[in-house]
Amino acid sequence: MIIMMFDVFGFALDLLDVFAPIIAMGLIGYGFAKLFQSLFRPNVRTTYNNNRRQTQTVYNAYNQSNVKSAKIRSIDKILADYYKNNVSLVLFDDVSISTQNGVYSTVDNLYVNYKDEKICQLKELKEVYPGAYDKVIEALSKVSKKDIKAMNEAGRKKEESKKKEETKKEESKDSFSDAGKFIDQINSLNQGLSNEEVTNGLYQTCDLLKQIDIVDREDGTVDPKLNKLYEYYLPILTGILEDYKKLADSPVKGDDYKKCETQLVKTVKLINEALKIIYNSLHEADYMNLNADINTLQSLLKQDGYGNTPFREDQ
Repeated sequence: MIIMMFDVFGFALDLLDVFAPIIAMGLIGYGFAKLFQSLFRPNVRTTYNNNRRQTQTVYNAYNQSNVKSAKIRSIDKILADYYKNNVSLVLFDDVSISTQNGVYSTVDNLYVNYKDEKICQLKELKEVYPGAYDKVIEALSKVSKKDIKAMNEAGRKKEESKKKEETKKEESKDSFSDAGKFIDQINSLNQGLSNEEVTNGLYQTCDLLKQIDIVDREDGTVDPKLNKLYEYYLPILTGILEDYKKLADSPVKGDDYKKCETQLVKTVKLINEALKIIYNSLHEADYMNLNADINTLQSLLKQDGYGNTPFREDQ
């Protein structure tokens, strides 16, 4: 038994002698592998991290591009509605953006204006001053549909107010023709009348109306003092003259006719006195300015020692 054990042990030693070089080579190879890994693994990790960062950067840029594109699309939709009724949008103090010919295409084709003077298109601003371009886009992105609706409503009210103002001006211009209209009517009714007091009085009426009309046209507006003249006094007068002319053309004239004719003479004189007062009232501001200038000049002359002149007030 003992001899057999020694034989087995001897056999094992023989095997160890055979495989020892192989095991040693394996350990050496493993050591080189570890060394190689320790030398080159950091570079591989760094490359991986760099690639990961680059991928993340590209991904972020892609996301930003998509966000910006979505923002531009949203702005385009809102501004397309806005520029249907408007030509300019104020962004900052003295800075606005507008279309070129009143037609909106895209936000980059809009023009940047400073104090209503076109500077450049937004796409040109983007190339030269991207920071300023981003501020404009950011400001536009804050404009909501609600804001556009409010601005359109304000623009509509402004336009209505402008039209009303223009209508008033047109009405004012048209009312200037009232004087000419009444002058023509009075002259037509005055033809063929036999009473010289009436006819001469009516000639004076027309002459005064011409003078009033000339003064009234000077500032381009209708003086409120003339409202009653054109709306009440003159229409009543022409109505009276129409009735009088019918009676004057009648072959039979009694005492009532003479009484009416006497009252008509008084009425024409009264209307002429009223026209003179109205005419003078239209010059009230002129008289005030003239007196003020006269007083100013007199004061200056007196201050400079020219008060004792031959043209004293007591002379």
